[in-house]
Amino acid sequence: MISTTNRADNHFLARLQSPAGRPMIIAHRGDSAHAPENTIDAARLGWKSGAAAWEFDVQSTRDGVPVVLHDESLLRTTDVAIRFAGDPRGRDGFRVSDFDLDEVRSLDAGSWFVAENGGYRSAREFETLDHLPIESVERYRSGTVRIPTLEEALAFTREADWLANVEIKSFPDRPAGLVERTLQVIEATKTDERVLISSFDHGDVFESHREGRRFGLGILLATPLHRLADYAADLVGADTVHVSTEVLGAESVGYRRRCEAASLRVEMIRSLEGRGLPTLVYTVNHQGGGLLAQHLIELGVTGLFTDDPSSWAIVADRAA
Repeated sequence: MISTTNRADNHFLARLQSPAGRPMIIAHRGDSAHAPENTIDAARLGWKSGAAAWEFDVQSTRDGVPVVLHDESLLRTTDVAIRFAGDPRGRDGFRVSDFDLDEVRSLDAGSWFVAENGGYRSAREFETLDHLPIESVERYRSGTVRIPTLEEALAFTREADWLANVEIKSFPDRPAGLVERTLQVIEATKTDERVLISSFDHGDVFESHREGRRFGLGILLATPLHRLADYAADLVGADTVHVSTEVLGAESVGYRRRCEAASLRVEMIRSLEGRGLPTLVYTVNHQGGGLLAQHLIELGVTGLFTDDPSSWAIVADRAA
């Protein structure tokens, strides 16, 4: 059954309807250009930057605890290969779903970010390493940064009087109970009014419907869909639609040759507007005249996910 939520009852959805004339800025995995992604450190910096909300990813440990992690594997963002060297679980890539919470909590989730030879999504790749405060670098190298639980992430959100987009990462395995446990933690932390739940697995979004829900629901897309607005509203019951810049045509030859808002998928934005569905776009890390961010703003997109919210120099009105 498709449930509905009164948008005035959910602070995230209400903020998307703000008449301020600018898109809502959402810190993608926190301020992940200046702190290890999906950690409380990144959340805190995202909040300090003035972003209206943060986005983070949730999946389950082997013992069924929702934790905040993007990748299916622990390899990229922790020292699991060192701490569990020789462990047979390495043959499957050190998947978080093969580790209990106490094992996950023992891992260093910060050092990778400030490694001199840092790789994908490290400070070196973001070109922020040489500009980080020395105390931040020492903190990340200390071995004390941890993968947070969903409960901890939402507790921070509540204490900061902030908003959160919780992306459920079920992957192909679709672990039993992940959606239900996520909803239980949201209820236990009394953060349903602050939360927008989203997923690439639209079955997870549909499964999240509850009578009288006060949290929002959004679908993620990495490819265009025919009659997207009707699909999102009528079949899934989504409150928002999250699309990549590629879906909107930002990587197309047409946009490269004629770099202006009209070269993007204007009709997609307008059809979603017609069904009252806000469009949130990921991931946009540059702003300024003539750049993609400016063209998206001209199109009237409702929200932008960014790894570097501080670059937007926002003076956020969190009460909007």
